[in-house]
Amino acid sequence: MDVSERRVMMLRFTVFVFLLIHVSGQVLNGGATNGQLSNKMNIGKPGDIHNPGAFASKPAVPLPRQAHQPYPQVDKHKMSAAKPEGVKPPAIRLSETKECGNDIIKHCNPKIYKNNFAILDCLQNDFKIMDDLSSDCQHYIWVYKRNLTKDDRFDYAAQEVCKSELSQIHECSQLEKGKGLIIPCLVDNIENVTGNCHTYLEKMARIVFSDYRLIYHFVDQCSVDIEQLKCGRIGPADENDVHTQGKTLECLANKIGDLHDGCRKQLLRVAELQADDYHLDRQLYYACREDRERLCADVPAGGGKIYECLFKHKFDKMMSTQCKEMVTIRQRLIAEDVKVEKTFYSACRKDIKEHGCNKKDKVAEGDFRRANILLCLENAIKTEQVISNECQIEMAELRQDLMEDYSISPEILNDCHAEILESCENGLQRGGKTIHCLMNLARPARDQRKHAAQSEMSPKCRRALEALIQEADPGSDYRMDKVLHMACEPVVQSGCKHVQPGDARVISCLMDHLDSEIMTDECEERLMEIQYFVARDFRLDQHLFSKCRRNAKELCGVSGNWIQDRFKDDKKKEYTVACLYRNIRQEKAGKKDQANEQKGVSKQCKTEIMRVMRQRAHSVDLRPEVERVCLKDLGMYCSDMDNPGPNQEIQCLQEHLDTLEVECQEVIGNFTEDEDEMPELDVILMKACTPMINKFCDTDDGLEGDDTDNIMDCLIRNKNKPRMDEKCRAGIEHHQLISMKNFRFDHKFKEACKRSVSKFCKNKKSKIDVISCLSEHVRNDTLLEEKHRIDKVCRKQLRAEVLERGEDIRLDEKLVQACHNDMEDRCKDVEKGNAKMLECLKRNQKVLSKPCHKLLFKREQEEAVIGDYKVHSVCKAMIKTYCDDDDMKEDEILPCLRKHKDKQDFDHKCRELIVKREIAENKDYRLNPELQKKCRLDIPKFCKNVLHTQKNDDELQGKVVTCLRKRFIEKKLSRDCNDVIRNVIKDSAHNYMEDPVLASTCEKEIIKYCGDEHEMAMKQNSGGLNKVEMVQSSDGSGKVVECLKQNFLKRIITNDACKQEIQRVIQEAQIDINIDPLLHMACQRDLQKFCGDLEPGEGRRMACLLAELEDHPKQVSQECRKLLDKRKQLWELAAQGKPVEGFHDVYQQIVASPSKNYLLFVICSIIGVFFLVGITCGRVSKRVAKQNKMK
Repeated sequence: MDVSERRVMMLRFTVFVFLLIHVSGQVLNGGATNGQLSNKMNIGKPGDIHNPGAFASKPAVPLPRQAHQPYPQVDKHKMSAAKPEGVKPPAIRLSETKECGNDIIKHCNPKIYKNNFAILDCLQNDFKIMDDLSSDCQHYIWVYKRNLTKDDRFDYAAQEVCKSELSQIHECSQLEKGKGLIIPCLVDNIENVTGNCHTYLEKMARIVFSDYRLIYHFVDQCSVDIEQLKCGRIGPADENDVHTQGKTLECLANKIGDLHDGCRKQLLRVAELQADDYHLDRQLYYACREDRERLCADVPAGGGKIYECLFKHKFDKMMSTQCKEMVTIRQRLIAEDVKVEKTFYSACRKDIKEHGCNKKDKVAEGDFRRANILLCLENAIKTEQVISNECQIEMAELRQDLMEDYSISPEILNDCHAEILESCENGLQRGGKTIHCLMNLARPARDQRKHAAQSEMSPKCRRALEALIQEADPGSDYRMDKVLHMACEPVVQSGCKHVQPGDARVISCLMDHLDSEIMTDECEERLMEIQYFVARDFRLDQHLFSKCRRNAKELCGVSGNWIQDRFKDDKKKEYTVACLYRNIRQEKAGKKDQANEQKGVSKQCKTEIMRVMRQRAHSVDLRPEVERVCLKDLGMYCSDMDNPGPNQEIQCLQEHLDTLEVECQEVIGNFTEDEDEMPELDVILMKACTPMINKFCDTDDGLEGDDTDNIMDCLIRNKNKPRMDEKCRAGIEHHQLISMKNFRFDHKFKEACKRSVSKFCKNKKSKIDVISCLSEHVRNDTLLEEKHRIDKVCRKQLRAEVLERGEDIRLDEKLVQACHNDMEDRCKDVEKGNAKMLECLKRNQKVLSKPCHKLLFKREQEEAVIGDYKVHSVCKAMIKTYCDDDDMKEDEILPCLRKHKDKQDFDHKCRELIVKREIAENKDYRLNPELQKKCRLDIPKFCKNVLHTQKNDDELQGKVVTCLRKRFIEKKLSRDCNDVIRNVIKDSAHNYMEDPVLASTCEKEIIKYCGDEHEMAMKQNSGGLNKVEMVQSSDGSGKVVECLKQNFLKRIITNDACKQEIQRVIQEAQIDINIDPLLHMACQRDLQKFCGDLEPGEGRRMACLLAELEDHPKQVSQECRKLLDKRKQLWELAAQGKPVEGFHDVYQQIVASPSKNYLLFVICSIIGVFFLVGITCGRVSKRVAKQNKMK
């Protein structure tokens, strides 16, 4: 502004002061002398009080003149635009009037007697003073103020002082002068006025805002609302209580939601104009004068600072109730129009304009509603746009106020009134506790079981609460929620100090510490109340929204805008996380939709989704897709949980999966799939097992880096180790049990075998059924040596599943059902895991119930081909030492171990287990895949009678193997089968229990005649079957079999069946010296010396040794010679006692006999004698006449 402009401005201000003094006197001296004051005032009759249009439209009725009120008439036409014309009447001071003189002397400082505006301030600044004023003074003051706003000289003065402003504010410049409209109009636009005009209007504003009837357009727009809502009446001042005018505005503010649009706009405009100076809000000013002195004495007036100070001290115990109520009303007006909050609007005005927050196409509810403006600015922040620091500070303070005081949110106040009254102590809880009470009430009904009488939250209240939380956005900064801040600050200081205060990651850090020792119950409860709402709107998680909003829009159809569809009941935002996670899984599995082929979840979004999935697994409350469909099932199956811990409700639903409602079953099934793929979702498991993962899996060969697919595999492999934590073991077992309910709950198994399952086992659902189905196909293909129908990847994973099933009988639900009574009767105190229960049942197999026996035998068949957990567990080191071949098939592992089991460095426990498996295999050849494959043609050829007489479901008790052993003696087996049976015979020579027919047939003889040898070969077992069945280990060098042979030689054994079995054993050893352990040991050097170049088998080395003994007896060692002599005696005795089963056996015995030539001569002689007798003697019978023959 240059010098000339300043001079013009000073001149205008001088004219304004002159006019002001002149008019002040003329207002009181003029216009009333001739009884025409009422015409100037346009006051209606007393009877028109209840008529809303009386003030605006009724003709004026003159008031009765009083002798002491000589009001001169004011002729407005005698005034020019620049200055009044004619004789100037003397100026009248209020302090000199008869009506108010005494009151002014009584209440006001003498120094202000010459200043009418100062006197007005003095008389209006205190309700007590106004109460004390005489009725004449009150009426006189009201008339004075009314005339000030309506006197045309003030309009002309305003036109002079505010000339430049009026030229810019066309609304005011076009108004008719002398109607009292220009000054209120300028006051209405005071925010656009500066300089002397602003000073002038501030003075006039004190007068205008003291009575709503003096406010520009207010009566025109609000008269109907005032009458309908019973907020006052339209009438002259002397007909009303002096406080009525302020109470009318207060009443309208309290009922702002019920006002018509025009009145609502006027009321908010008044509040906006009062925002700068709290003196202008007369009702609040009167209520808070003393509070201002107590609480805000050091705060200068202006700029909305007093309001801001009073807001901050609203819950201070020193604040009066009246002031608190008025401050609350003021805050509610802020909810309708942010310009009512001077500090906030001043700080954010540029940002609001820059981001278009006041445009209706951006904000659905109106230009300046607090919620919409705040959300618009928050959207700008969340979409990485620039917001000034000053504005962000004010936003934070406003958000804190929203979370602390429910009463300043009209939607909460109106829509949640019943809930607050009934469940939240009628709103008496302060400091944000009422809002948290509503949050807790919004959570599922099962959490309110102890408050059964408590009604559910209405949908309107829920939506209002959701809108409030979105508006305050405590998820982005926990400090916005005072209750949460106070409850969790110790936890933050202990566990989240590395996160910058105010960062949204503080909330994430708190969620990560939910199960840690530093987490307090109070913090957890408050945090879960907030997270319940955050989980239902992905936009409330700042980092998730920031990283995933584009993906959510592209893949899930969710708006990436913070405020779009805010008031709609949009379920998409609840399931955004589930949608994005589903896309991640599809992308991982290569199932991306063609429509989204070019789209994918970004790496940053994947990280956030995994974080959120892990954190929300803590409770059903944080998984809306589960809570929505499973509330009924939760109440039915999990209602006994008074205070469910982390993830316990999910576990409860998983355990009752088969009986859940269809929708709930599907959702829990999907979660279980996710849980298997992402073990972090199993909160209980990870809490207990994290130290175990660090202990066992960081150095585990099967775990590479952070490969979560292998975490569970590692834990399962190590769960039975002594150092494994019991809680972790329990969590692993729960995971295994749940995964058995459906094969898709094991993602590795599902992915590896989905093609094979869909092709060969499509009707199977449970994992145990799928395993059995696939195992049957693998077993058949293996035994028939055909091309495998099940692909290699699936077979590898199937092996892992069979091994896992074999570790714990509880993982085989069908076997548990079939063997429940047997486990109670025979294995009551046996541990179910580590394959101990299964081994117990196998030991007692002979006395098991038929269903149990049948299913157990089927499992043994599957284990023999697919994988035997006990063998892999006990013989792990031996397998690695002797059978560590990548190309080795599962059914080849046991034969490999069998070849090496007699080595000195072979593990003793592994040897014992192999012997047990050999015993089982020799009882039923179907448990020996090697024998089945190599004797596939021999078994039906030589043992068809056994197969036809035995049921498929029954064990063969060694009959087929014994049949093949007999054919081994006869040298009729195929070469491959012969080799297998030779190994079987050799092993049984070391341990008679591997010859089940011999063991059962000669049981009494063994106990009676070979007790010492038997005890040496037996481990005592209190399980209590017959003692022969209790043998678990090798008897060393076959001493029990040797004892039976010697007693057979001495003819002590009289049991014919036992004798036949001993004869068979003797004849088997005659075929191959390697089968006779004692003879082989005694003659080992001689064999090396005389027969070392001969291939073992078919009696070649035995014949060689016998020939050497016959030709050079002295060259054979004495020990070997003695034992050979005994064996020859056994062979002869065995040959004598062998039962003849057919002509073939007779021929074999003759051929094998040393006197075979003599026997053949005798047989031929007998036949020849019969022939000669027949020729020479004719018929022995009576002759018959020829004619009789011809009849």
